Amino acid sequence: MMPTWPDDRLDAIRAWLKANNINPSDVPIRGDLYLEPDPDGGQRIAYEAFHLDSQGRKHVDERGTGAAIERRTTPLLVDPPDWWEPYRKPTREQLLEAVTRVRALHQQEGDYCAICTTDYGRLCAPWPCPTIKALEIP
Repeated sequence: MMPTWPDDRLDAIRAWLKANNINPSDVPIRGDLYLEPDPDGGQRIAYEAFHLDSQGRKHVDERGTGAAIERRTTPLLVDPPDWWEPYRKPTREQLLEAVTRVRALHQQEGDYCAICTTDYGRLCAPWPCPTIKALEIP
């Protein structure tokens, strides 16, 4: 789950990024931010950053819906705050596996979904149920 921090903790994360030579303004609030082993034996910070042009402006992503993001790493110079927890968005494969698990739960039983029931245990959602419909790609 994406971390949400009060302002004082967000300020501490920004200070930690600066101490590690990372411009906090370049790091999206919901971007990946975690530690990984460095090939030299130490640790490095792996993070997502806005892809900027030569004048420091954000590039638009390939869909034209937001800012372009790139993965970066930098050596870990200063340890993160004790309370900090790394964040990594789920991979495409992990998301597809979750969809597969949900589809496996919701199966057709006659004209209804076998899992969607009332409080009394009766089938109540016509097939395809709202969950299966939500998983369909328009």
